[in-house]
Amino acid sequence: MQTHFVFRQMESSNALRGYAEERLEKIKRYFADPLRISCTFSVDKIMHSASFDVTLRNGLQLHASEATENMYSSVDMALAKMERQVRRYKARIKHHKADEGRTAKVKLGVIAAESVTDRHIEEDEAHLPAANNHAATHESAAPPESSPHIIRQSEFHAERMTVHAAIMQMNLLHKQFYVFTNAASGSITIVYALEDGNFGLIEPQPEGQQGQQGQ
Repeated sequence: MQTHFVFRQMESSNALRGYAEERLEKIKRYFADPLRISCTFSVDKIMHSASFDVTLRNGLQLHASEATENMYSSVDMALAKMERQVRRYKARIKHHKADEGRTAKVKLGVIAAESVTDRHIEEDEAHLPAANNHAATHESAAPPESSPHIIRQSEFHAERMTVHAAIMQMNLLHKQFYVFTNAASGSITIVYALEDGNFGLIEPQPEGQQGQQGQ
């Protein structure tokens, strides 16, 4: 299959393409035929970033990225990171099958930080005379809340899978959390990494059990 390359803030390089393709062969040998491979190279001042995304035919995705002062080092480190996770799960990756059934749609948004803080109120009060400032502080102790400002928004379908598969997918993507459709319950569920090496699980509780918890 063909590998897709993207170059940002830098010129396209056949030498870098060839180097990355050669290193990717170590990843490809674990799979019969990856569905898609994308490589993104970018330069920001002195930092050279290499990012790799691999989509397998069974639906699993792999991701790894690194940034150093040398692009070739970034390529080596990113793909070494990806290979460590692949070797960790190689048997489960090989036998993984996508779960059939309905997937839930999730809306993803980014909220502007200043829209959920009191910074603008503090700035207004800073321009008031000292006496009025003191009075205003008491009068406006509970300012009305305004809707948060959404910078950008997107939607995606949360993949349907088991909790075990979701943890594997989270680690293969090198993420701190992963949102998915729980194959057992059909509900939106979140797994996340804990500092002690364990994993957290957030899932909705059936309505019939909510009242029982307080009894």
